[in-house]
Amino acid sequence: MGFLTALLSFIVTIGILVTIHEYGHYWVAKKLDVKVLRFSVGFGKILKSFKRGETEFTLCAIPLGGYVKMLDEREAEVAEFEKHRAFNQKSVYQRFAIVAAGPVANFLLAIILYTFVFIVGVNGIKPVVGTLTESGFFDQSGLEIGDELLSINNIPTPSIGEFSIQFVQAAEDNSLVIQALSNQSNLKTVKLILTGDFLANPKQGIGHYLGFEFAMPKIPAVINQVIPNSAASKANLQIGDKILSANGKSIKTWKDFVKEIQVKPIKPIKLLVERRNTTLALTLTPTLVNNQPKAGVSVLLPTNYLKDWQVLIQKNPIDAFSSANMKVYQLTLLNLKIIKKMIVGDASIDQISGPVSIANYAGKSAEVGLVPFLSFLALISIGLGLLNLLPIPLLDGGHLFFYIIEIIKGSPVNEATQQIFAKLGLLVILSLTFVALYNDSIRLL
Repeated sequence: MGFLTALLSFIVTIGILVTIHEYGHYWVAKKLDVKVLRFSVGFGKILKSFKRGETEFTLCAIPLGGYVKMLDEREAEVAEFEKHRAFNQKSVYQRFAIVAAGPVANFLLAIILYTFVFIVGVNGIKPVVGTLTESGFFDQSGLEIGDELLSINNIPTPSIGEFSIQFVQAAEDNSLVIQALSNQSNLKTVKLILTGDFLANPKQGIGHYLGFEFAMPKIPAVINQVIPNSAASKANLQIGDKILSANGKSIKTWKDFVKEIQVKPIKPIKLLVERRNTTLALTLTPTLVNNQPKAGVSVLLPTNYLKDWQVLIQKNPIDAFSSANMKVYQLTLLNLKIIKKMIVGDASIDQISGPVSIANYAGKSAEVGLVPFLSFLALISIGLGLLNLLPIPLLDGGHLFFYIIEIIKGSPVNEATQQIFAKLGLLVILSLTFVALYNDSIRLL
């Protein structure tokens, strides 16, 4: 993936999400007759601007947010004839609606995007058990190699992606019912009683936690690409080479080759390689990248190798809209669970991602295709909407929190108290930003 692709995908992602978020504020403010002075996408130096009616629309140099500036007596003197259009003159319920409209717009965008994705159709891989770990959850339940995982708690799981999402949703209940179809077309239902908290360490992966691996098509160990200056390049591996054996062990598939690299990391591996009908003996010494042994090669994928494994998840518009609402609801709950666990210390804060990670994922999804990119955009939109609803001063959620107090006590929270909490909110935001950038730098390195 090129740097330019990642950068452009990031700018498009943030640009769309910020514009929709701020438009939510803008649209409700205009409906409630609040004068909007400026609608800005980005911060800092103004790159482009134009005026439509009474509002100036600007595009600024730093694409990490935006704002809607409204007429407000607390910020500047307001002419007598316009005071009724000042934000601070509106009722607490109207101010609540204007502030809440931004995050709500992000959730609505996610629903629209997922609806479109479901109508177009999402390609996935059937969730079939490939290997089992002895004494793992799956092994103890009676599930077997070749079983196709049909549902979790009666919710269909037609693809690995859907199975993963439903598992994460159900994992916190410590028990779940899985329905599967065996190789002999026998329907089986098993109940898993889970121990340990998966969400405390989701990096371990669902398969590792449950004690299995998904089945995948067997791909020959033929090299398609060799990264310059990598371990493979130094070992003189070339495009088109077929790995026959590693340390005397026969290599039948690419997965066999990957396992041999992982068994004895950064130790020399004696290879037998077939190259243009000639057998060569080479020595490969993997290098550590992010604490993972890497050879620096990619596999040659046969044409239509996924034909018998793929499933197309496609719905009619009504079902697509219903599924989109459910998906947004489920992902919102999942994010809330993870946030809660990070706050109480049951999950690591290294799950927090910053702009570099977002750019990386945006670029990768854009390279795969429109549907994956729109799915990514919907996921980030949910995260942005949820983040802004957190009761942290300076964020929308902080303002909403003060409005709730105002509704309860019948009068606004005094300015001094709001200023104190604003400083605390700034500290929290700066801390979160530091953690996100630190995690990004670690992943990058």
